[in-house]
Amino acid sequence: MTCRRISRSHLSTIVLVVLFVLLVPATALATPISDKKERAREIRAQLAELDAKLGATVEQYNYAREKLAAVQGQIKRNTKALKVARYNLAVAHRNLNDRVVALYKERPVDVLDVMFSAGSFEELASQIDLLQRLGDHDTDIIESVEGYKREVQDKRVGLLKDRKAANKLVGEVAAKKSEIEGRLSERQGMLAGVEAEIRRMEAAEARAAAARVAAAEAAAAAATGGGGGTAATTPNQRPIIPDQGGPGHPEVCAIAARYLGIPYKYAGASPSTGFDCSGFVMYVYAQIGMSLPHYSGSQQQMGTPVSMGSLQPGDLVFRGNPAYHVGIYVGGGSVIHSPHTGAVVSYQSVSGWTSAVRL
Repeated sequence: MTCRRISRSHLSTIVLVVLFVLLVPATALATPISDKKERAREIRAQLAELDAKLGATVEQYNYAREKLAAVQGQIKRNTKALKVARYNLAVAHRNLNDRVVALYKERPVDVLDVMFSAGSFEELASQIDLLQRLGDHDTDIIESVEGYKREVQDKRVGLLKDRKAANKLVGEVAAKKSEIEGRLSERQGMLAGVEAEIRRMEAAEARAAAARVAAAEAAAAAATGGGGGTAATTPNQRPIIPDQGGPGHPEVCAIAARYLGIPYKYAGASPSTGFDCSGFVMYVYAQIGMSLPHYSGSQQQMGTPVSMGSLQPGDLVFRGNPAYHVGIYVGGGSVIHSPHTGAVVSYQSVSGWTSAVRL
């Protein structure tokens, strides 16, 4: 009994010594590492704020490009309409010139001629009405074509102003995006430096801790005559398997997953160049024959709104209203999206997304 008590006493002493050895260096290193980690958290928060601003700016840029394309299409159509109007006007002028020449060559016809040549009152009224309608017809041709010409010219002037405004908007948004990207690059550099330093300190701490644990285990084994081991662990990488049932378009989830790892590219809509958020969604849905605009705000107005508690795989989820970011819900509480500059197409929790539509 005495030997057993002494053995336990020795073990207790060993445990206390091991704990003291393990805790004291850790406490000594806790302050600088904690400071670095806190700084890293602050920088990550700043990055997240910048990412949101950049995403919103990119989507404003996409909207400006979409608006500019629509205005340019209208200008093209109305320019063609203006050419048609001018052609019609030229034809009308040519016809009127032919009429003038014909009237010059022929003996003038006046109302008296019509009256004396008429065989009855009904014939007289009919011929006078015909002369009146012929004159009105020529006048109507000129007035209608001239009116159409003025209308299209006025519209073209307005569209040219719209195009100028749209071009200005594109320039302003591009400048703003460039400014935010510059700040984002700066913050990413800061974060990279801080995280690298944290990794170095943690690696050094881990090596020292491992050495202390190994020494403690050896001492414990020597004291008890036994040994121990540690169980290996593997990271819990839960595969995202979308539910293929229900409404919507769950088939897009598998299509979207093909592009995991494709880098973010503002205004991008192709795996060869990269995707922005709305370009990614547009590209994925195009492969099932659905054409979407390259702007999250427009995508938000399509389909049927659904609550965030009733999501089905394939639903579009958004942040903001009008939206400044969009992704595809894949089931299991996850979204696939193209996040922001410096990131790649990846999965993310649906938490934080604010609205959804089902196409």
